[in-house]
Amino acid sequence: MKYTFILSLVSIATVALARDQQQSTFSLPELQIQNDLNQLTDDLLQVESITTSCSSCISLLHLIKKMSYMSESFLISTLTKVCKRTNKVDNECEGVIREQAPIIRKVLPSMTVSGRDGHLMCAAILNSCPYPDIEHWNVPFPKPKPDILPTLSKSRGRTMTVLQLSDWHIDPDYIPGSEVICDKPICCRPAYTDYTNITKLASIWGEYSCDTPLTLIKSLLDYIPKVEPDITFGIMTGDVPPHEVWATLPILKTQLIQDETYRLLHQHFDSPYSLDSMLYPAVGNHEAAPSNNFPLKSTNIPIEIEKDYLDLKWLYKSLAHSWRGWLSLKTNPQVERNTGSYTARPVRGLKLVSLNTNFCYTLNWWLYEHPIQKDPNGVLSWLIQELQDSEDRAERVWIIGHIAPGDSTCFHDYANYYNQIIDRYSHIISGQFFGHTHKDEMTIFYGHNKNQTAKEAISVGYVAPSITPFHNLNPGFRVYKIDTETFEVVDSITYTADLDQASAWLDGPNWHVEYSAREAFNSTLAHLPSPSSPLSAAWWHNVTVDMENNQETFNKYHLFTTKSSPLTKECDDDCRKNTICNIRAGKSEQRCDYESDVFHGEDIGTKRETYKPETHLCAMNLVGVRSQQ
Repeated sequence: MKYTFILSLVSIATVALARDQQQSTFSLPELQIQNDLNQLTDDLLQVESITTSCSSCISLLHLIKKMSYMSESFLISTLTKVCKRTNKVDNECEGVIREQAPIIRKVLPSMTVSGRDGHLMCAAILNSCPYPDIEHWNVPFPKPKPDILPTLSKSRGRTMTVLQLSDWHIDPDYIPGSEVICDKPICCRPAYTDYTNITKLASIWGEYSCDTPLTLIKSLLDYIPKVEPDITFGIMTGDVPPHEVWATLPILKTQLIQDETYRLLHQHFDSPYSLDSMLYPAVGNHEAAPSNNFPLKSTNIPIEIEKDYLDLKWLYKSLAHSWRGWLSLKTNPQVERNTGSYTARPVRGLKLVSLNTNFCYTLNWWLYEHPIQKDPNGVLSWLIQELQDSEDRAERVWIIGHIAPGDSTCFHDYANYYNQIIDRYSHIISGQFFGHTHKDEMTIFYGHNKNQTAKEAISVGYVAPSITPFHNLNPGFRVYKIDTETFEVVDSITYTADLDQASAWLDGPNWHVEYSAREAFNSTLAHLPSPSSPLSAAWWHNVTVDMENNQETFNKYHLFTTKSSPLTKECDDDCRKNTICNIRAGKSEQRCDYESDVFHGEDIGTKRETYKPETHLCAMNLVGVRSQQ
């Protein structure tokens, strides 16, 4: 969650103004740091200054780096004390800092804060600095792209059904009748409820300010086979645990939530009386404890024996065990050996590559270690090997992962290198499927260094809706109609339930088809010539052109992103332009919600609409700002 970094910055800054009365208990170096902090002006220390001023962010990083050389107890106690003074979330303050600060303390001393490292962190997390230009790297391939492409199976007009689930965020502490409107990051918990003065009672099925109750998930799993009885296989694109990032430890807590969730999934997917199909999962950022942090195999930062849980070997072992039965005996060991990534062949002629995309995540603190790795854990090299193998076999490939490379939380460098790989092997990649944003979205990939036109569109990344309604979204899932020979998407169908009507549900959630992409977006500008025509990258590009020219088309897409939530915010002209721009950003450097350090024609130094961290889940909850997503 973004608030981890912001909380650290705000906490350090507020120390200067607080001038703690117990300074005499600090050592001389610690007192010097306190004195340095006291020299900062009030303007520098405002949250707005940190999030909009590059120099403010860099200055604060320097101070945090100084503190990183002090004892871990000093760092944690100082941040916790200030956080508690400035927020009414004592337990959350203590938990977030206790879990995340030790990793930041290890990484910051390796960074060149005044150089690219610091500017990258301030740009990627807060958008307070211009985003550094890409460190160019021509990704090496074992073979050049063949002039004569391999002969692949042609469409016969038949389809199969594939299910995508994403972002469950199941909350074992959700209790019906608890408080919906609370001052905590997530609500609907007895611990956050004053039962003598409840503003709104939580329903049995879920609420917009809360994570997912078990009842909602069970109703979903019971509903799917009733409307889609012939699912060929399913994919699950990450994030099982709740958004309780301040209490992921001890690791047994997070592990048990995941173990029990996958046990429930096995009951439904393995049963001939229910879904009766295989499920292929991917690793989400919340699967880790502490959240978001996936360490690197090649690192100069040692992990103490008493903190060996930070290496995440326990996670990969646990997931490998939970995924048994869906993965073959040959495939299953890949999960542990390859830090969560693996390959499978769900049907003849299709290889599925499950990629741990958390090695592109801007909130994975381990990735900021200097020098920053171009290919963390060799995941991209491994992907190339698997794609080359499939090209040699003349088979099609799907890539699934949690974070889409076009997402605002994926490093630009990583996304650029990934795009080169997609460009090289686009002729065998039939689909890409992600989650993470909680919204119903998509992203288009174009030829590397090519224009964003229908002709140059090469691949589509489907970003699936979340099951959790957090924050202000209806719960949902996707079903795809897939060509049985080419494995291209012929239709994408989203199901949802109208959570605002929960109090009127007599027989459980009113799950229903929200829309078919084929029906909703087929138009004169984006025309599908036949019933079996795939939803190609070129077609989706033309849909974005239709969005530019037709307000009604855009309004549909915008409403669908929230799964028709009644809390959907209006989208003005600037919002519309940025939304379309971001759909076309298969690599995150092409997005329009950050300030670039690169010349853009004559528009030098003009800041685009700022990416506000509070719009990403509960980013600013611990600094007194409610989440806007």
